[in-house]
Amino acid sequence: MLYRIQKSDIDKAAQILGRSFIDYPIFKYVFPDDQHRKNKIRYLFTFLIKLGMLNGEVYASSKDIEAVSIWINSSNARSPLMSAFKAGIISLNLKVDSKSVKRFSEIGLNKQKIRSDIVNVNYILLDVIGVDPQFQKQGFARLLMESKLNDADKYKTPCYLETSNRDNLNFYKKFGFNLIHEYELLKIKVFCLYRKSF
Repeated sequence: MLYRIQKSDIDKAAQILGRSFIDYPIFKYVFPDDQHRKNKIRYLFTFLIKLGMLNGEVYASSKDIEAVSIWINSSNARSPLMSAFKAGIISLNLKVDSKSVKRFSEIGLNKQKIRSDIVNVNYILLDVIGVDPQFQKQGFARLLMESKLNDADKYKTPCYLETSNRDNLNFYKKFGFNLIHEYELLKIKVFCLYRKSF
Protein backbone atom coordinates (compact mmCIF):
# COMPACT_ATOMS: atom_id res chain seq x y z
CA MET A 1 0.00 0.00 0.00
CA LEU A 2 1.51 3.31 -1.10
CA TYR A 3 1.55 6.41 1.06
CA ARG A 4 -0.14 9.47 -0.42
CA ILE A 5 1.91 12.62 0.14
CA GLN A 6 0.30 15.19 2.44
CA LYS A 7 1.01 18.92 2.67
CA SER A 8 3.22 18.31 5.70
CA ASP A 9 5.38 15.92 3.62
CA ILE A 10 6.05 18.28 0.71
CA ASP A 11 9.37 19.67 1.94
CA LYS A 12 10.86 16.23 2.67
CA ALA A 13 9.59 14.80 -0.63
CA ALA A 14 11.03 17.78 -2.54
CA GLN A 15 14.43 17.33 -0.92
CA ILE A 16 14.46 13.62 -1.82
CA LEU A 17 13.58 14.35 -5.44
CA GLY A 18 16.21 17.08 -5.51
CA ARG A 19 18.89 14.62 -4.40
CA SER A 20 17.64 12.04 -6.88
CA PHE A 21 17.74 14.41 -9.87
CA ILE A 22 20.77 16.55 -9.00
CA ASP A 23 22.68 15.40 -12.12
CA TYR A 24 19.70 14.97 -14.45
CA PRO A 25 20.21 16.70 -17.85
CA ILE A 26 17.12 18.91 -17.71
CA PHE A 27 17.96 20.28 -14.27
CA LYS A 28 21.57 20.83 -15.28
CA TYR A 29 20.20 23.01 -18.07
CA VAL A 30 17.85 24.86 -15.70
CA PHE A 31 20.66 25.39 -13.17
CA PRO A 32 23.98 25.40 -15.07
CA ASP A 33 25.93 26.21 -11.90
CA ASP A 34 26.37 23.09 -9.73
CA GLN A 35 26.18 24.89 -6.39
CA HIS A 36 23.16 26.93 -7.41
CA ARG A 37 21.42 23.74 -8.53
CA LYS A 38 22.25 22.02 -5.26
CA ASN A 39 20.81 24.94 -3.28
CA LYS A 40 17.68 25.59 -5.34
CA ILE A 41 16.49 22.38 -7.01
CA ARG A 42 14.24 21.44 -4.11
CA TYR A 43 12.13 24.54 -4.74
CA LEU A 44 11.40 23.32 -8.26
CA PHE A 45 10.30 19.99 -6.87
CA THR A 46 8.15 21.70 -4.25
CA PHE A 47 6.37 23.38 -7.15
CA LEU A 48 6.07 20.12 -9.15
CA ILE A 49 4.72 18.23 -6.14
CA LYS A 50 2.07 20.91 -5.53
CA LEU A 51 1.18 20.81 -9.21
CA GLY A 52 0.87 17.04 -8.97
CA MET A 53 -1.37 17.30 -5.93
CA LEU A 54 -3.62 19.74 -7.80
CA ASN A 55 -3.86 17.76 -11.04
CA GLY A 56 -3.23 14.19 -9.99
CA GLU A 57 -1.65 12.15 -7.23
CA VAL A 58 1.71 12.18 -5.47
CA TYR A 59 2.82 8.99 -3.75
CA ALA A 60 5.70 7.82 -1.62
CA SER A 61 6.79 4.25 -1.10
CA SER A 62 5.91 4.54 2.61
CA LYS A 63 5.51 7.14 5.36
CA ASP A 64 9.30 7.19 5.55
CA ILE A 65 9.33 8.62 1.98
CA GLU A 66 12.21 6.66 0.49
CA ALA A 67 10.91 7.39 -3.02
CA VAL A 68 8.35 9.71 -4.62
CA SER A 69 6.25 9.59 -7.78
CA ILE A 70 4.00 12.21 -9.37
CA TRP A 71 1.13 11.00 -11.58
CA ILE A 72 -1.13 13.37 -13.52
CA ASN A 73 -4.25 12.48 -15.47
CA SER A 74 -4.05 14.27 -18.82
CA SER A 75 -7.72 15.26 -18.58
CA ASN A 76 -6.93 17.24 -15.39
CA ALA A 77 -4.14 19.30 -16.96
CA ARG A 78 -6.18 21.55 -19.24
CA SER A 79 -5.41 24.88 -17.53
CA PRO A 80 -1.64 24.87 -17.01
CA LEU A 81 -1.38 28.59 -16.31
CA MET A 82 -4.05 28.56 -13.58
CA SER A 83 -2.52 25.41 -12.07
CA ALA A 84 0.93 27.01 -12.10
CA PHE A 85 -0.37 30.01 -10.13
CA LYS A 86 -2.12 27.76 -7.61
CA ALA A 87 1.03 25.65 -7.22
CA GLY A 88 3.12 28.73 -6.46
CA ILE A 89 4.91 29.88 -9.60
CA ILE A 90 5.22 33.41 -8.19
CA SER A 91 6.79 32.10 -4.99
CA LEU A 92 9.11 29.94 -7.11
CA ASN A 93 10.43 33.05 -8.88
CA LEU A 94 11.25 34.62 -5.53
CA LYS A 95 12.94 31.53 -4.05
CA VAL A 96 14.95 30.59 -7.12
CA ASP A 97 15.63 33.25 -9.79
CA SER A 98 13.72 34.40 -12.84
CA LYS A 99 16.25 33.10 -15.39
CA SER A 100 16.15 29.57 -14.01
CA VAL A 101 12.35 29.60 -13.80
CA LYS A 102 12.19 30.86 -17.39
CA ARG A 103 14.39 27.97 -18.56
CA PHE A 104 12.28 25.53 -16.54
CA SER A 105 9.03 26.91 -18.00
CA GLU A 106 10.46 26.85 -21.53
CA ILE A 107 11.22 23.15 -21.23
CA GLY A 108 7.81 22.39 -19.72
CA LEU A 109 5.88 24.22 -22.43
CA ASN A 110 7.87 22.62 -25.24
CA LYS A 111 7.44 19.14 -23.80
CA GLN A 112 3.72 19.71 -23.29
CA LYS A 113 3.27 20.77 -26.92
CA ILE A 114 5.14 17.75 -28.29
CA ARG A 115 3.25 15.48 -25.90
CA SER A 116 -0.09 16.74 -27.23
CA ASP A 117 1.10 16.08 -30.79
CA ILE A 118 2.09 12.46 -30.23
CA VAL A 119 -0.57 11.23 -27.77
CA ASN A 120 -4.19 11.94 -28.66
CA VAL A 121 -6.04 9.93 -25.99
CA ASN A 122 -6.53 10.47 -22.27
CA TYR A 123 -3.65 8.96 -20.31
CA ILE A 124 -1.89 9.04 -16.97
CA LEU A 125 1.41 10.92 -17.09
CA LEU A 126 4.20 9.65 -14.89
CA ASP A 127 5.65 13.11 -14.47
CA VAL A 128 8.37 12.28 -11.95
CA ILE A 129 9.67 9.22 -10.14
CA GLY A 130 12.74 9.42 -7.96
CA VAL A 131 14.39 7.44 -5.18
CA ASP A 132 16.57 8.93 -2.46
CA PRO A 133 20.13 7.92 -3.44
CA GLN A 134 20.64 6.08 -0.13
CA PHE A 135 17.67 3.81 -0.94
CA GLN A 136 18.28 3.15 -4.62
CA LYS A 137 18.28 -0.42 -5.98
CA GLN A 138 16.11 -1.63 -3.08
CA GLY A 139 12.85 -2.02 -5.00
CA PHE A 140 11.19 1.28 -4.04
CA ALA A 141 10.80 2.50 -7.63
CA ARG A 142 9.31 -0.87 -8.61
CA LEU A 143 6.82 -0.60 -5.73
CA LEU A 144 5.70 2.85 -6.90
CA MET A 145 5.41 1.70 -10.51
CA GLU A 146 3.57 -1.57 -9.96
CA SER A 147 0.95 -0.18 -7.62
CA LYS A 148 -0.05 2.72 -9.85
CA LEU A 149 0.12 0.71 -13.08
CA ASN A 150 -2.21 -1.88 -11.53
CA ASP A 151 -4.70 0.97 -10.96
CA ALA A 152 -4.26 2.11 -14.56
CA ASP A 153 -4.99 -1.40 -15.82
CA LYS A 154 -8.05 -1.63 -13.60
CA TYR A 155 -9.50 1.46 -15.27
CA LYS A 156 -8.11 0.62 -18.74
CA THR A 157 -6.06 3.82 -18.84
CA PRO A 158 -2.81 4.06 -20.83
CA CYS A 159 0.27 5.68 -19.30
CA TYR A 160 2.93 7.94 -20.73
CA LEU A 161 6.30 9.23 -19.53
CA GLU A 162 9.40 11.04 -20.72
CA THR A 163 12.99 10.56 -19.69
CA SER A 164 16.23 12.25 -20.65
CA ASN A 165 18.34 9.41 -19.33
CA ARG A 166 18.84 6.60 -21.86
CA ASP A 167 19.82 4.27 -19.01
CA ASN A 168 16.21 4.42 -17.73
CA LEU A 169 14.71 2.89 -20.88
CA ASN A 170 15.21 -0.75 -19.94
CA PHE A 171 13.72 -0.15 -16.49
CA TYR A 172 10.53 1.30 -17.95
CA LYS A 173 10.30 -1.38 -20.64
CA LYS A 174 10.07 -4.00 -17.87
CA PHE A 175 6.71 -2.45 -16.94
CA GLY A 176 5.29 -2.54 -20.47
CA PHE A 177 6.36 0.91 -21.69
CA ASN A 178 7.47 1.18 -25.31
CA LEU A 179 9.54 3.93 -26.88
CA ILE A 180 7.24 5.78 -29.31
CA HIS A 181 9.17 8.96 -30.05
CA GLU A 182 12.45 10.71 -29.32
CA TYR A 183 13.60 14.24 -29.97
CA GLU A 184 16.16 16.83 -28.93
CA LEU A 185 15.13 19.84 -26.90
CA LEU A 186 17.76 22.53 -26.18
CA LYS A 187 20.46 19.90 -26.85
CA ILE A 188 18.78 17.54 -24.36
CA LYS A 189 17.62 14.16 -25.65
CA VAL A 190 14.03 13.30 -24.68
CA PHE A 191 12.67 9.75 -24.91
CA CYS A 192 8.88 9.34 -24.96
CA LEU A 193 7.40 6.07 -23.72
CA TYR A 194 3.83 4.82 -23.85
CA ARG A 195 2.13 1.91 -22.12
CA LYS A 196 -1.23 0.49 -23.15
CA SER A 197 -3.47 -0.78 -20.37
CA PHE A 198 -3.63 -4.54 -19.94
